[in-house]
Amino acid sequence: MDPLRSIAAWLVRRWLASLRWKSTRIDMTDPVIYCVWHRDVPAAGGYLRGRDVSSLVSQSSDGDFLVQILSGGRMEFARGSDSKGAIGGTRALLRRLQSGRSVATTWDGPKGPAGTPKPGPAWLSRMTGAPLVELRFEYGSHLVLRDWSGLRLPAPFSRIRVSEVRA
Repeated sequence: MDPLRSIAAWLVRRWLASLRWKSTRIDMTDPVIYCVWHRDVPAAGGYLRGRDVSSLVSQSSDGDFLVQILSGGRMEFARGSDSKGAIGGTRALLRRLQSGRSVATTWDGPKGPAGTPKPGPAWLSRMTGAPLVELRFEYGSHLVLRDWSGLRLPAPFSRIRVSEVRA
């Protein structure tokens, strides 16, 4: 493991741990499919890291780094995306939903276009009967990157309001 990546992952974990959450949660006893826009992946990872949820993460080097950052909590990972490992990732999510565990994925996939939902989350919902729950994030201080998704990075120690909305 690259020592610089390990240091970077540790720093990002500390940053995520500094965020303060105020959430409106849906009281669900059955498994759900949490969906976020790709721009909110950092906040969603920090929010869900300590929950019993399986997250779909791409098999890219960025995905490897994300798993390294979010490991150590209760979250587990299914690896795959629409461009690599799609069938394996989908099967893993199906198995986890059928075993009674909630899952998390993005609406707009790993490549976008931003704000345009891909069919995967709705298909998972139809196949398993698990409801879609959108996680909506409202940020205090944050940066917006100029990547395809408009990735939003909350300032350390900032407050984030999260609404869980049945889609």
